Amino acid sequence: MVEPDTVIDSRYRVVSRLGSGGMADVYLADDQLLGRQVAVKVLHRHFAEDQEFVERFRREASSAARLSHPNIVGIFDRGEWNGTYYIAMEYVAGRSLKTIVREQGALPPATAIEIVIQILRAARFAHKRGVIHRDLKPHNVILDEEGRARVTDFGIARAGASDMTMTGSIMGTAQYLSPEQAQGQPVTAASDVYSVGVILYELLTGVVPFEGETAVAIAFKHVSAEPVPPSQLNPAVSQSLDAVVARALAKNPAERYPDADEFITALERERQHLPVSPGAPVLQMPAARHFEVEPSAPLPESPKRGRRLWWALAGLTLLVAAALAALLLTSAGKVTVPDVIGQTQQTAVANLKDSGLNPILVDEPSTTVTAGLVLGELPARGSVVKKGTKVRLSVSSGPSTVKVPTVEGLTAGQADAALRRARLKPTNHSEPDPTVPAGRVISTDPTAGDTALPGSPVTVNVSSGPALVRVPRLEGRSLSAAEAALEALGLSVGTITQRAAAGQAPETVISQTPAAGGSLQTEGKVNLVIVPKQTDVAVPPVVGEGEAQAAAALEQAGLSPRIESSPTNEPAQVGFVLKQSPAAGRREPKGTTVTIVIGGAVSATTTTTTTAPAG
Repeated sequence: MVEPDTVIDSRYRVVSRLGSGGMADVYLADDQLLGRQVAVKVLHRHFAEDQEFVERFRREASSAARLSHPNIVGIFDRGEWNGTYYIAMEYVAGRSLKTIVREQGALPPATAIEIVIQILRAARFAHKRGVIHRDLKPHNVILDEEGRARVTDFGIARAGASDMTMTGSIMGTAQYLSPEQAQGQPVTAASDVYSVGVILYELLTGVVPFEGETAVAIAFKHVSAEPVPPSQLNPAVSQSLDAVVARALAKNPAERYPDADEFITALERERQHLPVSPGAPVLQMPAARHFEVEPSAPLPESPKRGRRLWWALAGLTLLVAAALAALLLTSAGKVTVPDVIGQTQQTAVANLKDSGLNPILVDEPSTTVTAGLVLGELPARGSVVKKGTKVRLSVSSGPSTVKVPTVEGLTAGQADAALRRARLKPTNHSEPDPTVPAGRVISTDPTAGDTALPGSPVTVNVSSGPALVRVPRLEGRSLSAAEAALEALGLSVGTITQRAAAGQAPETVISQTPAAGGSLQTEGKVNLVIVPKQTDVAVPPVVGEGEAQAAAALEQAGLSPRIESSPTNEPAQVGFVLKQSPAAGRREPKGTTVTIVIGGAVSATTTTTTTAPAG
């Protein structure tokens, strides 16, 4: 467990622990580089020791990082720290869908449908980019403060194989496994469709379709058992919605909805036949009070309940009185504006005309209400107006789109401002680049010119300058091996200086600048000092040659003569080479010193005889 105030990878200061799963612990942290809060998922150490697992974890995290969508939690960064690996992702304030269902039970069908449509939009976006979630479940869906469903762990689930012998977290995953996953068959987008079908079933009923004492038992039911229709557990579910759930949960992938688009179409068709709360959006999250479920059993009598009953009766009386007043007003040439919010345009227009009103249609973009449904009306519903009054109907034209502006080459601050002016949500991601100056924008995802929904996240890739590379140790390597080692790291050889070194092979590196362990930017150069490349030559015979001729012969052979003198009593040897070293015929490297001994004359000595005087 990572303690608060710990700094992960010299960047993310831990604030608190958000939760724990089968693969990792998740922490709320402050990104000290970009000044924002992020969620950091730190891989459990026993997984970090499995190199194959780690490689899958890295690969899938990279795939998921390319998914930028309003219903997908964005991934910003990944790295290695303290003997394990981590992923830094967007921090979404809210509650998991599993927590909401656990606390509130079954949700109203309209709310359940809206949430599942958003999950399917996330799946559709990922599927079109070749990414399959493989572990869609309410635990991986967060409802943010605006009530928007945000799917997390896209692509990362692939790193953790669904081993049915595992315990703990796999138990929860098994409740949402497709039959083909349970049987170890290849996983496709159809598997995600099935998992979303399980989520829809749980939102409508408050329970999962299959339970068991072990993950294997649950998986077996996915393969062979049929679920109880949701309408038998929740009378608010229609038989047609039962059919939608049944198709999503078909055992054979070919019998399910062919893709997320078809599933969304079926749910939108069902939503049009459901009553929508007047004036309220379909989804308002995440506060628990929006999902309170009325108790099915009678409550014990209490003073509070008695007061509630009194107010209910009073309210009913007022409604009856209002109905009578409306009837009287109608006969007097006035009408009450009916509630048409949530109805289709055609139905709303017909209802207003039947009431003697004149509907005026105005298109209005919306990311939450299906195109063709009424968003609002003016005068407001319940208003008493004259017959023939114009009623302005705001009809959803579906999501409006904006173009991603070109921000490449701008500073991170300038890019942030430009994207916010375009009603987009920028998120900076730092990465090295050898050509773009540090602090300038390299690219965006989505790219400039692409269309996106207002409020959509845009990843801004900001250059941190050329990447720093650790200089390897090159001393003792051959020149060719040193060149190869540097090239593999994006470096190259700079200046080469030659210097002789006893006992070292030709072209061996004997020193380097910068030294091993130093840092260079990509495409940097390392200067080398190497042993000269040498060629062996035969030592010529010079014994008996004159001094001048011997020296010339050695120099011509690429050798260096060193002259020494030795006295001789033979006049014929004076001035000539008496011996040489190395001996003639031996092969020596060019430049080798050859010592030649030249005969020198012996100096004459005079002997004086002294005769002692007599006597």
